[in-house]
Amino acid sequence: GAAGSRGRSVLVRPALRAPATQVDPRLGARDPQELLRRFLAPMELSTFLRTCWARAAVAVHGPPGRFRTLTREFMHDLDLTSLLRETPTDPIHAWIRKPPPAAAISSSSSSSSALAAHASERPGGTPAAPPLDSVKVDAEAALGLARAGAALYFRAPEELENLLVPGLCDALGAAFAGRYAGDGKPRGEIETFIAGKGHVTGWHTDFQHNFTFQLRGSKTWHFKRGPVEHNVRALTPHYRSRSNYEQQMKLHLTSDPSSLDFRPPEEFFLDAEEVTLNPGSVLYHPAGIWHHVECTTDNTVSINVSLTCATWADLIGDGLRQLLWASPLLRAPAVGLAGNHARARRDAEAALAEVRRRAAALTADDLLPPAMLEPEQPPRRVNVATSRLGAALAVRPGDRFRFSRLAAVVPLPVGRSRTARDGTSSSSSASDGSDDEADFTAGSGGTSPAGGSASGGGATERRAVGAGARRLYALHVNFGNEDVASWLRIRLAVSQPFATSLEWLRNRDLAARRTEEARASAGGSFSAAGGLGAFAARELQAATASGG
Repeated sequence: GAAGSRGRSVLVRPALRAPATQVDPRLGARDPQELLRRFLAPMELSTFLRTCWARAAVAVHGPPGRFRTLTREFMHDLDLTSLLRETPTDPIHAWIRKPPPAAAISSSSSSSSALAAHASERPGGTPAAPPLDSVKVDAEAALGLARAGAALYFRAPEELENLLVPGLCDALGAAFAGRYAGDGKPRGEIETFIAGKGHVTGWHTDFQHNFTFQLRGSKTWHFKRGPVEHNVRALTPHYRSRSNYEQQMKLHLTSDPSSLDFRPPEEFFLDAEEVTLNPGSVLYHPAGIWHHVECTTDNTVSINVSLTCATWADLIGDGLRQLLWASPLLRAPAVGLAGNHARARRDAEAALAEVRRRAAALTADDLLPPAMLEPEQPPRRVNVATSRLGAALAVRPGDRFRFSRLAAVVPLPVGRSRTARDGTSSSSSASDGSDDEADFTAGSGGTSPAGGSASGGGATERRAVGAGARRLYALHVNFGNEDVASWLRIRLAVSQPFATSLEWLRNRDLAARRTEEARASAGGSFSAAGGLGAFAARELQAATASGG
């Protein structure tokens, strides 16, 4: 792995410096692509996405003043006491390096081979820094430790996180992959790093994609190509603790790595590429790349936006499990197998055959309804009577539709006080949202998270959201995970005649599923070709006109 990686650059450094244009985090809500353009300038966004994203680190240098809005309005002008007071992290992480045992120092000085055994975490073979210990403390203790020379690691203010994380995900075109199933929260966070001169974070990889902004002081970074493309977990040999070692290594070893090592030998890192970040610098470094960081000035401050976008394995895996839950055979508990290898093998073969039959019917359309591919988060609430969503879609009576195998429309009881946003609990929590009728009454507006109309009809529509709404439903798509959390969930306010239409669709969907299950039980197959329960638009129109 070491020899094969040499000569392959993993660090891009544009020759031109970034302009002095202010980088305002509020662009994350207003114009996400412009936000990312300002971070990466002079590199074009299209060039970054085509040649660097998930492939190579990119270091862009610029004037310190371009982060003035970010530091003054969102980072308390880098005042540590204020940052610790506002951080959502509890407890705060402090990094401390313990000196090596005296015996190890004595032994390592006795011969050149022993010295090599303690060779550097730093590129170039200088004496090694001891591994990091991470301790968890409260804000007061963290302030004291920082004054004593410890490095601190804690979340940035939530206001900044709520702008930059979803903004960068949207700018990257992540769509559904930029949000967690269920609560819809952005898949990422912002960490603040504060450390003094000489602090070293040894060689390791991350599983997130990272954008680092140097706000004060300087840091020197070294990079080497990582052993796994699109790694699932990090490799963290720079920590003294090995609590995550087995989890990291079992995923590493099953990901076709170029090297089986938890940490490559020192010679692997001798030709590492280097860049020093100063105030005003931006660094993108992809998941899986080996990197090593040293603070070269006192009182360094940087923030790191870590993005963990969902993978195809996440999306398809959840969809498959939801399909498998439809099978009585696969829902059955696996019992009575102990000591009976023949029966266990027979049952497993039957289950695998059932999996193959059902998985063959899953389609890309089932996994990717258009609402999940919108550049911004889809509306959480829609009033069917007043919404203009889909108004531009011309539907003719003969046009045919089919049901998604991963969708379910759930009628919601009116009058519940609170229910979980994903409909999985009737108790309230920090991430819950009200599902009762008040969501659709005049004044509440049924707005989207960004504050606009959920149905896209502006102020007039918001005033009419509650008018005539008689029934509430929730549309769920793809919820085959441990938490039964939906990748897409939209609450619908439905009045007549649309309530009749929706009930006809629900009944038709259920009948189609029963017909398919009966055919499969009789030896038939689940087919993706014909879809589930195909019907013509005129059938829905006739049912609506006749009242069902």
